[in-house]
Amino acid sequence: MDERVNRITAEIAEVVERNLRRELLREREAMLRSELEAVRAELGRIGAGRPFHRAARKPVLGSHPQPTLPASSRPMRGASARALITRTLKYSRRPMTIKELTKAILKKGWKTTRKYPTKTVDAALRNNPQEFRRTAPSTFELNR
Repeated sequence: MDERVNRITAEIAEVVERNLRRELLREREAMLRSELEAVRAELGRIGAGRPFHRAARKPVLGSHPQPTLPASSRPMRGASARALITRTLKYSRRPMTIKELTKAILKKGWKTTRKYPTKTVDAALRNNPQEFRRTAPSTFELNR
């Protein structure tokens, strides 16, 4: 009889615990729904559907305007490695090694996320034989 009472007591405790957990989760769900509604309302007020445009910076008083750089010395951000190599070889007018090319385009402002940018340059040179010609070991020029 004691064993049966213990088993029933344990089952009742499980049911009570499950019901309490369910009630807590429903309260949390209601709280999160109200927070979500508040966030959506805030987004509606600030116009989340429209893209964000940064206003142009006003010059600081007493600062000098930045000089305009010639096209050949402007930073090369966002362009492909192949385009940057082509541009660098075109302006150098001589064959360059992979290391020289990498150094030149990094100096001009090329941004890369790779650990070894030399490998990117090497791959671009070797994978585009119609554009670049190998003149010596690790040395390339434009294929004219």
